[in-house]
Amino acid sequence: MNTEPMPCPLRRTLLARAPALVLGAGLPAVSHARPALPATGGAPVVGVDPILVEGGLTARWSAAMARDLGWAARWVPLASGALLTQLEQGQLDAGLYLGHPHAARLEAQGLVHSRTVLARTLVYLIGPDADPAGIRQQTDLRQALAQVLLAQDAGAARWEAPAPDSSLGALVAQLTRDRPTARLDRGTALSRATTDKAAALAPYGLTTRAQWQARGNPPGVRVWVTGGPELALPAELALPFRRRHPGAQLLLKWMQGPLAEGVWRSARPGWLPASA
Repeated sequence: MNTEPMPCPLRRTLLARAPALVLGAGLPAVSHARPALPATGGAPVVGVDPILVEGGLTARWSAAMARDLGWAARWVPLASGALLTQLEQGQLDAGLYLGHPHAARLEAQGLVHSRTVLARTLVYLIGPDADPAGIRQQTDLRQALAQVLLAQDAGAARWEAPAPDSSLGALVAQLTRDRPTARLDRGTALSRATTDKAAALAPYGLTTRAQWQARGNPPGVRVWVTGGPELALPAELALPFRRRHPGAQLLLKWMQGPLAEGVWRSARPGWLPASA
């Protein structure tokens, strides 16, 4: 019988492996693989409203997604109206837009699905400290906006209209749909001096709380009226029926998870919870 000791290198190898062999016997292998995307598909192309980009949300989401999933969405900044048109046509894998009436129409027509509200942001009516439109006593945004537009028609104030295809542009169209056009005669028209003074001041305009927080308070401009919760713009994510990307559903699920929610929290008070 051979009583020679086992060669030291081999003996040390078996001893090192023994605990793992005993503990692992009969147990399935544990996989820590991340949700993978097909090599041919790449990351989903996601249209995103510029307000979300401006506030730094997409950059933070990309960093978090890269750590958590191993990939990040390809964000394409687009005004919400244009974004929804491209989503309808199947040119995007997903869309992250601010509240816009076109979204409801597309959903009703069966052209988008999985519409999900992720957060909300309030709407502000801002304007010059001097308040040439005289809205300092107004608390209703719709009435204040009508007063500002009448003051602009009279030459007493300036109004900076939002882009027509933006969510704020759609909101202005909704709020002013029944606004009467000002009719001014020579007796009521303001003097040239008043008009020149108004031109020297900052214009009135609509903005979101998220934009106001991201940009800071411009000199000589203040928030005059805050829209109530019923006018808050929702940040929504939707997927198109005409284009199916395997990463789009993963994106939707991830955007409803704790890491994405943490990014929203880091951007507050610009953003409110979806249920607000």
